[in-house]
Amino acid sequence: MIDSLEQLLTKKRQIKQGAMQELLTGKRRLPGFTGKWTECNLAVLAEIRSGGTPSTRQSEFWDGDIPWCTPTDITALAGGKYISQTTRTLSEKGQKASSAELLPAGTVVMTSRATIGECAIASVPLTTNQGFKNLVPYAGTSGEFLYYLIGTQKQALLALCSGSTFLEIGKRQLAEFLVRAPVEFEEQKAIAQVLSDMDAEITALEARLTKARALKQAMAQALLTGRIRLPVAS
Repeated sequence: MIDSLEQLLTKKRQIKQGAMQELLTGKRRLPGFTGKWTECNLAVLAEIRSGGTPSTRQSEFWDGDIPWCTPTDITALAGGKYISQTTRTLSEKGQKASSAELLPAGTVVMTSRATIGECAIASVPLTTNQGFKNLVPYAGTSGEFLYYLIGTQKQALLALCSGSTFLEIGKRQLAEFLVRAPVEFEEQKAIAQVLSDMDAEITALEARLTKARALKQAMAQALLTGRIRLPVAS
């Protein structure tokens, strides 16, 4: 069971990767869509906002109700798409005293320092530290589509940092970064939905695999300690 689930997961991930490469470039179109795709700067699709860190010496700036996202919070998602909780939080006073802008729900938060291009979608209003460049979709841009689009651009984003001792993407660099996208909002949404459905299927398989591994581990402990004895064949 474990072997078959691992093989199926590998296959599903490969299928999703192929679908992203085709659907997010316009190479393959979904049924019913024939509208134009356009090449544009990323700043045409979203407003780019930055993050910041209040003084850690001011206790009144911290432990409030405003989530404050760091790259570690994104890593902890383990590939999950949405973020609503963070390890640390800011007070309203701390948020206003720093350059950590309050971002609306639906913002695509993207790591832009050291680790480049790791993304999540904010499901609640939140802030980030300065290790992010955050994409607030304009009307007519699907945040879900933008999330998947950025996911295919990591190597190109890394190339923007070439020659730098410390990897970081500046706001202007990201704003001028060229991408292709459907002009029609409904096509953006439809592409994102197909990929979201694939994600849901992969997540379900991962849960089944985790359960199967846990069951095997429990059985191994019981059988190899004599706590459970196998019946003798007659």
